[in-house]
Amino acid sequence: MQLTHYPGMETCPGMRTSPSHWGIRRGIAGFALCSALAACSGDAAGGASYAGTSGGLPPAPANGTPTNPAMTGGASGSGSRPAIAGTGVGVEPGGAVVPGEPPGNTPVQGCKGTVAFSPDALFPPGTNGAPIVERRGDVVVTRGAGRVRGRHELEGTYSPYGALYFENRSYGFEIEDRVESGQSSVKFTYRPEAPVSANGAQTNFRYFKIYGDGNVFHSNVTMEKVTPRELIYTVERNAREGRALQSGDVLEFEFGIFIAGNNGADPDAIEGRNSYYTDTFRYRVGSGGLTPDNADTSGEPGPDESAWLAGSTTIPWIYAEPELYFSQLALNAQPETVQAFLRGRRLFHTDFGSGEHSEDGNPVFSEQAGKLGPLTSATGCVTCHERDGRGKLPAVGAEPVSMAVKLYGPAELGNQLQQQEGRARLERYEALEVMLGGGASAMLQKPVFAFTGEAVDTGQLAASVRVARQLPGMGLLEAIPESVILARADEDDCDGDGVSGRAQRVMDPESAEPRLGRFGWKAEKASVAHQVADALEADMGVTTPLLPGKNGEVELQAQDFADLVAYSRLLGLPARRDVDDPKVMRGEQLFMQIGCPRCHAPDATTGDSHPFVELRGQQIHPYSDLLMHEMGPELADGSGSEQASEWRTAPLWGLGMVETVSGETGFLHDGRARTPIEAVLWHGGEAEFAQNAVAELPGEDRDALLAFLLSL
Repeated sequence: MQLTHYPGMETCPGMRTSPSHWGIRRGIAGFALCSALAACSGDAAGGASYAGTSGGLPPAPANGTPTNPAMTGGASGSGSRPAIAGTGVGVEPGGAVVPGEPPGNTPVQGCKGTVAFSPDALFPPGTNGAPIVERRGDVVVTRGAGRVRGRHELEGTYSPYGALYFENRSYGFEIEDRVESGQSSVKFTYRPEAPVSANGAQTNFRYFKIYGDGNVFHSNVTMEKVTPRELIYTVERNAREGRALQSGDVLEFEFGIFIAGNNGADPDAIEGRNSYYTDTFRYRVGSGGLTPDNADTSGEPGPDESAWLAGSTTIPWIYAEPELYFSQLALNAQPETVQAFLRGRRLFHTDFGSGEHSEDGNPVFSEQAGKLGPLTSATGCVTCHERDGRGKLPAVGAEPVSMAVKLYGPAELGNQLQQQEGRARLERYEALEVMLGGGASAMLQKPVFAFTGEAVDTGQLAASVRVARQLPGMGLLEAIPESVILARADEDDCDGDGVSGRAQRVMDPESAEPRLGRFGWKAEKASVAHQVADALEADMGVTTPLLPGKNGEVELQAQDFADLVAYSRLLGLPARRDVDDPKVMRGEQLFMQIGCPRCHAPDATTGDSHPFVELRGQQIHPYSDLLMHEMGPELADGSGSEQASEWRTAPLWGLGMVETVSGETGFLHDGRARTPIEAVLWHGGEAEFAQNAVAELPGEDRDALLAFLLSL
């Protein structure tokens, strides 16, 4: 398991520090972990003590999910996860202590004596925020937002972000629907970020598409200007069917945007292009809310609600530039967050050395230039996450670009190998043949890396090479209540099914409290903010409010950091495809019969307290329990730790779009698996049952299982 270290740990005897990863050589300070622990002592053998107890309440049962009250960081008596007896405090490799519950909670014993882990909620109840859909008297009100588009949704330049997308090129809207109260009336209010043109072409509103005729609408009207930043229009008829509006109608609409500067006489003219298109939004008359479900045969019909992987954040089909499927704003984005998303995207595409943007037509972000630390493995977020997707294995003999090398050896190099210290290159592949049903076989490949550099002692280097993960869906995973995740944990395997998912414990860098780990190959990060801050510091050496410098210095200021977090939270996911295909349906049946959902849990519902209303109350299908599982020696990394073969269950949503987005596929932590079936054939440990079952399937059934996985 990856070490989760925090600045200040060096004050506790026996704790290993990590100067590279946490920037101690740059002077990053931390909190007083020893004070938080009350008392500590020990060494790598685990001889530590903690003055206090841990405990919590047993989880509520989940439908179809084994429930176990023992949800802890250490399996007593197993020897696989060292723990401090009676405290629920786990000992990380190297002796770093991860605390359990604060003193005062009542311990709850599992079937093997372990103590339940009951962390505080990441987002306590009572978070404010205007609802997306609400009833105000006899009016159903829906709020939404978007960004400008280069063309209509069926055409090219619809999906990319044009020049200067991060300023003056977003908008919000409000829909007031009176149909349920007996009136044939749906009023639209458009509120652009920048004032509309005063003297040029006027903002138009297109509604009710003509099905089968491309991007043509039945009606195209000029909106009434209340102010330069508020325009209105009321739809009173179903123009497609020539009748009054009815509940259940799907009303497609677009705004035709002309920003100040469209005419030379306009006041407050903005820089750059000033006329644009928008999304084709689909509004559900009567009930409110937007849907990605398309009924127009000009494009591909669907997806219906059963295929929405990400609830109401699920984006509509992309008909042009499908390689940008992972880069789109959530469909239910709100006026309060859309501009933060766009500013965050600018930061995501910024080189923190030169300040240059990765896309043409955008100016140097001079305020962000010169922020790279002396030790780096990347210069910007897009170095590893091209098009917001996964990293890739390099060619044999080449150095990885979108991978990180986590370290577990002597502390001098810290937790991550940096370019200034040493280099990794893919030396070769080791082949492993697996026999399949029907006499066939599969030849698997395992990447072997070599390390060089003056600071690298290859004889002592214990390394875990990891490929970058895709971004969409992070905000939704963050919004799943702790109770939902913990209800699936069964660390002591109390139900005897051989699967013992463990909740990962990490220290919150802001509060110094133990949290539930959710993000990273080893679930080492508690929140999206934690993940973003850690990546900035570990990969680029950029300090943030969450991980400041030794003297409190912060390079990425609070608003910029919040914007980057907003971007990471609000990337939408595409829907499933081909859900009605008999082959896909057969594959889904096999997925269930084999028992894959014991780890790859298909369903979850997000809580109602996340600060972003877009992420609340969503029925989602990530296909992950977000727990740690022992996956066998073949999937062990090179860390040499007892937890080397433990990994968080990887979410499967978006799996079928990986090749489209990234140009190739590389699954599992080091990208070794070229297909999802290969990934399963590498499974061992708790998931060996799945490997055996898939290997024994007839070829036709394996093809069906693959078709299902690629539909996600």
